[in-house]
Amino acid sequence: NDLVNEFEVTEGIYVKQYEVPGRLVTAFDMTEGCLGTVTRAGKLQLWRDDEVVGELEVGKGEMECCEAAGRGVIATGGKEQDLKLWDVEGGKAVWSARNVPRDELDIRVPVWVRCLAVMGDMLAVGTQYHQIRLYDRRVKRRPVHQVDWGELPVTCMTHSGERVFFGSGKGDVGAMDLRVLGKGVVKYKGSVGSVRGLAVHPNEPYLASVGLDRHLRVYDVGTRECVRKFYLKHKLICVVWTGERVREEEEEEEDVWDGLEEVKRRKVEED
Repeated sequence: NDLVNEFEVTEGIYVKQYEVPGRLVTAFDMTEGCLGTVTRAGKLQLWRDDEVVGELEVGKGEMECCEAAGRGVIATGGKEQDLKLWDVEGGKAVWSARNVPRDELDIRVPVWVRCLAVMGDMLAVGTQYHQIRLYDRRVKRRPVHQVDWGELPVTCMTHSGERVFFGSGKGDVGAMDLRVLGKGVVKYKGSVGSVRGLAVHPNEPYLASVGLDRHLRVYDVGTRECVRKFYLKHKLICVVWTGERVREEEEEEEDVWDGLEEVKRRKVEED
């Protein structure tokens, strides 16, 4: 519905709502208390106190993804919109990827960036054509590494440290270690249904995954095993961790038994 709601977590209430004209792609926090929104047509708008304080065209065509890439810089990509970095204050592109060479039949390779991740000077994208591409903007504009993964589009991507995590339309979740690119992609077990959102816990080795199969899955990053699974009734497209510590299953069981003992004690006292 092209609405952006600002939610106060501590109070548990919505505090603001922004109505964005056009097909909304994403919204994110910018510098100096500004909210940034990007539409499918490539219009970036900066909001402060419910008013638009700045606008910038960051692409022509169908925009698919946008991420903050540092102070006042964003990264964008989409259908026939290759990866670019934009200086929001300067109002111009400061770096742009160059398409890969023509194929063996001398045909231009189409561009369709579905998702991206920013890791300082390193950038990663997933494409509609099931490719994972890594860029180092200090070296060159073309990918420094590329791998074909599966048969369906790469739908989402995130990163933590030296690892990049990604999900596919087939339902696979994979990862790549930037330190040993020769090992290729490792797969996380137990995932089904088109994956639409990934998030790594900020302090603990857990990866969360959601998708169109209505399940939230939690993986151990080290073992790649699915350690928890929750059915959440709705088709899911995004997941975010809080900063709280992840509780182990044994701790939850102890809390349940402690609660039952407390209820039993109250009944005895009342009698």
